[in-house]
Amino acid sequence: MKHFLLLPIAFLTACSTDIPRMPGAPSSALSGATIRTDSDQRFAALLDGATDNTVITNYTTDRPSTWGHNFTRRLDFTGVAWDDTRTATAVSPLHVVMAAHYQRPVGSTIVFNDRSGQPHRRTLVAVESLSEIADVAVGKLDSPLPSGVKPYRLLPPSTGYESLAGCLAFVTDQQRRAFVHEIAGVQGNGLSFRHGSRVSSLFRKNLVAGDSGHPSFLLVGGEMVLISTHTTGGPGSGSFYSCPQVFSAVDAAMTKLGGGYHLSVVPLASR
Repeated sequence: MKHFLLLPIAFLTACSTDIPRMPGAPSSALSGATIRTDSDQRFAALLDGATDNTVITNYTTDRPSTWGHNFTRRLDFTGVAWDDTRTATAVSPLHVVMAAHYQRPVGSTIVFNDRSGQPHRRTLVAVESLSEIADVAVGKLDSPLPSGVKPYRLLPPSTGYESLAGCLAFVTDQQRRAFVHEIAGVQGNGLSFRHGSRVSSLFRKNLVAGDSGHPSFLLVGGEMVLISTHTTGGPGSGSFYSCPQVFSAVDAAMTKLGGGYHLSVVPLASR
C-alpha cells in the first residue's frame, strides 16, 4: 500500500535514487503566518510514497554509519548525537542541548556523524541545567564540531507563534527515526504535538521512556529549525526554545559556559 501525506497539492516525483527531492528554497523570507503553507508543500514532496523513516542505519560509534535510504536523507540530522538515548543536539559548534531530566553527566562521550556517516567524538566538559525555567540542560563540548556537523538554528524569540498550531514537524526518537506530528499549540514556554490525520500512521508514534530529550524540528524554507526537545510521552510535548524566556536562558547558559557562541535564528519576514 502506498502511503502519503494527504494534502490537496501536487506531489513531486522521486528522483532516480528513489529519494524524493526537496522543493527549492523560497524566493524571500517566510513570515510566521506563511511557514505552514511552505512546509506543507515540502512534507508532501518528502513523504509521497514513503514507507520508511529510519534516519541512520548500521549504526556504530567506531566506524562510519549509513544514513537512511529514504526521505530523511534530504534532511540534515548530523547535529543530533544518536549514540545514547540521552541524546544531545548541537546549537553551536561547541554547545548542545538536552532534556534537564534526562541529561548526560559531565565527562560523557558524545558522538555525532557527518554526512558521510563518519563519527566525530567529543567530551561533555560542563553542563548548565535550566530546570527552574524549562526542561533543558545546556552542555559544552571539549572542542568545536567540524563544519560537516550542523548546529541548528531556532525561530526568533517571540510570544506570537500561535500560527504554528497545525504545522507539521519532525519528531525524533531513541531508535533513530523521524516521525511527523502536528503542532497542537504553543502555551507559554511549552509546545505540544498531536497525531494528525493528514499523515500516514507509519509516521506517527506515541513517545515512550527513553525518547526524552530527542529533538523536534520545523521546516522553514527547507531548513530544519529546532523547536523543542521531548519531555512527555504520547504525541509529545516539551520546552519551546523560541519562547523568549527559554531562548534567553539557553543563550545565557552558553555565555556562562564560554566559547564565544550564541544561539542563531532563521530570518523571518515581518507579518
